[in-house]
Amino acid sequence: MKLRRRPKPHLSGEHKGGFRTGFLSALQIVPFRWVWAGALSGNSGRFAVILVAGWEAYRLGHHSAVWPSLVSMLLLLPSMFFGLLAGGVADRRNRARMAATGQLINAASCLMAAGLTLSGRLDLPNLLALTAVVGVGNSVQGPAWQAMIPELVGQERLLNASMTARIAQQGAELTGPALGTAVLTTAGPGATFLTCACFYLAGMSMFWHVRRAVSTPHRTTATTTGLLTPIAQGLSYVRSQTPIGTLLLWVGLHCSLTMASIGILPALATANLRGDAVAYGLLLTGFGLGSVLGPLLMMGLGNRVGVLRILLVSALLSGLPLIPLGLVPNLAVDLVAATFAGAAQAVFMAGIYSANQGASRDAMRGRVASVQLSLTTGAMGLASIGWGALAVLMAPGIVLAVPGAAFTLACIPFAVRHRRLGRELKASWRVATPRAE
Repeated sequence: MKLRRRPKPHLSGEHKGGFRTGFLSALQIVPFRWVWAGALSGNSGRFAVILVAGWEAYRLGHHSAVWPSLVSMLLLLPSMFFGLLAGGVADRRNRARMAATGQLINAASCLMAAGLTLSGRLDLPNLLALTAVVGVGNSVQGPAWQAMIPELVGQERLLNASMTARIAQQGAELTGPALGTAVLTTAGPGATFLTCACFYLAGMSMFWHVRRAVSTPHRTTATTTGLLTPIAQGLSYVRSQTPIGTLLLWVGLHCSLTMASIGILPALATANLRGDAVAYGLLLTGFGLGSVLGPLLMMGLGNRVGVLRILLVSALLSGLPLIPLGLVPNLAVDLVAATFAGAAQAVFMAGIYSANQGASRDAMRGRVASVQLSLTTGAMGLASIGWGALAVLMAPGIVLAVPGAAFTLACIPFAVRHRRLGRELKASWRVATPRAE
């Protein structure tokens, strides 16, 4: 398949020809700055939606933990069905335009939710339906903007870019809930949905800005073979690449056991902390603060730590803090635990992304990103509703602590074979080194 010539990275004037392993080396590339800002804005909207939709579902659902967990599931589950399709399209269309389209879908849904709320007509079925639409928008834009990054930054900056992008993804747990909590507690849920729409519209404009910096495949027979063929090709490619498949298994366990429990935080704040929307928002903000600090630490270390070592340490620290978070009814302790968990989860997810995208050919990166997105969001969505149902039957803190301990134990087989996995990754990276410099 013939591709247009890839544009060289646009460096800021004072950094041209400069430091590729520095603290902010990826942000030296101008198009990546726009992608990063767009991802931060869009993901801030996503976590603000989790906040307001989760709290409204908890209120409208007569304070049952099932409904906020269902909100989390509906935000994630569409990626199982639309994510693989979106990945195939992202390898055949302009990825920046596709990311902007996903943000537009989310903005429209939030504007509709705001209108229904302000008019007093928002009920539980409408809330869940609009939440599912946001999940569809996430599945459209996620593979597209993630697959843009290796082309824009090159192999040497990829790990740094992954950590930087993770700040935009999970660090938005800080910006989204922090602003969302302030608006929710002062102006109400209608204004909070409007805030979410503003986040998405800003992200849409930023992705649209870089559409000319991203290569687009020419329309050939290979790019018009139907919708299902690219999906089958992506799944076959993942199966044939041993390190990618192993890492996808690991990240699936991570998302279902350590990251799916976010839906029970309203119940945890009520049961353990005897709190309200403020306590719930503080816990989300703690996760977000850690999601910024963890990647920042790794960016400071540069390439001095191998990606496998990063994965092993961050995996263990993803599960362990959930134990005190669930079992210790003290807000200060819980905020510290949430911050550590958020930091480790962000670093682990960034490491997985860097390893998988670095080991993939550019023509398959959209589909690899979509397989990972479908797996992780599907695992999180299904597990989220399961943990929410369990939180009705037993203490929410127990439901949070047990998966954290289980994931810690599940990391042992991956630690045992980490050397072999490292050799497989190095071999794949040599074959799939991006041509953009």
